[in-house]
Amino acid sequence: MHKFNEDLLQFLWQYKILKPLPFITTSGKSISVLKNGELNKDSGPDFFNAQIKVEEVVLVGNIEVHIKTSDWLKHKHQQDKNYDNIILHVVYEHDADLMQNKINNVEVLELKNLIAESTLATYHQLNTSKAKIACHNQLAGVNELKFISWLERMTFERLEGKVRALEDYFSSVKGDYTQTFYSLLLRNFGFNVNSLPFELLAKNLPITILLKHSDNLLQLEALLLGASGLLENQFEDKYILQLQNEFDYLKNKYRIISLNKDIFKFSKLRPANFPTIRLAQFAKLINTKPGLFIAPYDFSNYEEIVLALKINLDGYWKNHYNMDGKLTSKDLTLGLTSIENLIINTFAPFYFFYSKRTGKEEMTNLAVELLNNCDFEQNAKTKLFNEKKPVLKTAADSQAAINLYDNYCSKKACLKCGVAASLLK
Repeated sequence: MHKFNEDLLQFLWQYKILKPLPFITTSGKSISVLKNGELNKDSGPDFFNAQIKVEEVVLVGNIEVHIKTSDWLKHKHQQDKNYDNIILHVVYEHDADLMQNKINNVEVLELKNLIAESTLATYHQLNTSKAKIACHNQLAGVNELKFISWLERMTFERLEGKVRALEDYFSSVKGDYTQTFYSLLLRNFGFNVNSLPFELLAKNLPITILLKHSDNLLQLEALLLGASGLLENQFEDKYILQLQNEFDYLKNKYRIISLNKDIFKFSKLRPANFPTIRLAQFAKLINTKPGLFIAPYDFSNYEEIVLALKINLDGYWKNHYNMDGKLTSKDLTLGLTSIENLIINTFAPFYFFYSKRTGKEEMTNLAVELLNNCDFEQNAKTKLFNEKKPVLKTAADSQAAINLYDNYCSKKACLKCGVAASLLK
C-alpha cells in the first residue's frame, strides 16, 4: 500500500485527480461535486464554499478530508463547532460510522477505489526523486498549455514576493515613492555583488539631496562616490581631487557620514562592473533623467526605459574605471543585458507595487509587459526548466521559473504545484 497523508488527499481532491467513476457515498447515495471548494490553509475544515448534489438535493458548505473516517474522532472535531456545517466527509478509507455524521446527515465519500494506481506511482516517483526538480525527467511530457498557465501564476507570485519587500521599505520611509524607487534602482545598480553596499548608500544618501544637485554632474559624482567612502584615499589625478574638494563642502552642508569603502567589492569584476563606474553611471542618470526618480511611472514602455538607461559616460569616466588616473580602452557602457536586468528587478516590481498601492491596474499590465519584452534570463535555475521546456522565451518565463524553483522544487512542495497536478492526472 502506498504511503498516504492528508496533504496528498487534499491535493487529489483540490485538482480533481480521481477516476471518472460515479461517486457513491458509503450509505449508497450518488453525489455530484459541483464545486470542490477552496483549500483552507488555516485551522478549520479543509475546504470552504464547496457545492455538492446529493441525489436531488444541492448543498453548499465545507468539506473535511481524512485518511480514515475515525480520524474525525482522533482529531476531536466532534468538540469543535467549526465542523458543524460540514456537507461531506471525504476519506481514503471508511472505517467507522460516526454518530455526528448521522445526526447532521453528513455523507461519507470513500476515495480508495477512485484513485488510479498510476497516480500513486507518479506521486511515489516525485516524492522519492533526488533530482533538483523532482519532475525533471517527466517535465517534457507536461501539457504545454497547462505548463504555461501555471507559469503565468508563478510570474505574479514572484512579483508579489518582491512587493512584500518593497512594502517594508516604503513604510520605513513614510510612504515616499521617490525614495523607494531610488533605493531599489541603486541597489540593483550593484548587480548582485555590490547590491547590499549600494542599498546602504541609498539609505545613507537620500534622493532629496541628489535631486537638489541634478543639474551639476560633478556634484552628483562627488556625493555618490564620497558618501560611499570611495574618495577617502590619497589621489593625484586632478579630477578626482576636484571631486574630493567638492565632497568636503557637501558632506559638511548635509552632515553626511561616509560608508566604509571596504564594503564595496572590486575583486574578480570586469572594469565595467566596478562600483566606481556604476556610481558614475548613476550620477549621469540623475543628471540627464531626474524625472525618472520624481515620477518613474511616467516611463510607460520598454523602449522609453531602455533609452533612458543607455548611459554614455563622458569626461573622466569615459576612459577611466578607477581613480588612479590610468587610461583604459575597455568598453564601460551599460549593455542591453544589464539594462534588462534593471528593468526586470526594478521597474517591473516597482510598477506592480505602485499598482497595488494606488489601484491603477494599467501599472500591473505594464509590469508584465516589461517582463515579456525582456529576454529569458539564463542561469542555473532557469536552465533546469528550459532544457526540458524550450517554449520559455521571455523574462516573465524566467522569473516564473525562478519562483517555481525557489518556492516549490527546492522545498519538494510538489503537492502545491500545478505542474505536479498535471502529471498526476
